[in-house]
Amino acid sequence: MSFITKILGGGLTKVVGGIADVADRFMETPDEKREFKLAVETLLQKRDSEVEQTIRAELGAKERVLVAELNQGDNYTKRARPTVVYAGLLFIGINYVLFPIAGRLLQLFGVEGVTVEPLANLPTEFWAAWGGICATWSIGRSAEKRGTRNKLTSAITGSPVPSSLLD
Repeated sequence: MSFITKILGGGLTKVVGGIADVADRFMETPDEKREFKLAVETLLQKRDSEVEQTIRAELGAKERVLVAELNQGDNYTKRARPTVVYAGLLFIGINYVLFPIAGRLLQLFGVEGVTVEPLANLPTEFWAAWGGICATWSIGRSAEKRGTRNKLTSAITGSPVPSSLLD
């Protein structure tokens, strides 16, 4: 049983039980109750099956995109995640280290009207996106350094997918 089925299936019995309790109030014969319960169960299972198929299709599509991206010859694309990490560090360094130091030096040399604050505060969206990318990349790199080699770690780190995993 897949993890998706476990997640979806756990709630199914509770829902069917709750609907069956409501049906008991309005239906009089045991045969009607049984038929109703089976019909509801069938509908819910069909819906859960469609949800699971959709999730599987999306995961498969994402995997194919990542594998194709990693198997291409363009090294820059393979290293896009580290580039984002280093570019973010550069922006942070310039904004929060370089500009305040330059401002302090200009003040020491007697230049009037210079502030020692960052040029601008980086927006929350920058911190959320950059932090998410850094976290994902560092987790993948840690797993890769521990010797875990699979499609997921290869996708996160941008390293080539081992040929044994492509089959």
